Amino acid sequence: MADRSRLATERMSVSVVRVDRRPKPQRVKFLALEGPMVVMIEADSADDAVAICADAGLEFVCLCDD
Repeated sequence: MADRSRLATERMSVSVVRVDRRPKPQRVKFLALEGPMVVMIEADSADDAVAICADAGLEFVCLCDD
């Protein structure tokens, strides 16, 4: 009987999986002017917000507080 338990132990394999749960980066909301209209837009960062405005021809107003 000792031989069977020894064989079972030798054949057993164990896998370890490590999972990292990283929080999603916070998106920033900002206001921009499109002509006379104010629009609220989300971006990945403040730098992206300014770049979006420059690319879309909008006037950046400010970042919004949550």
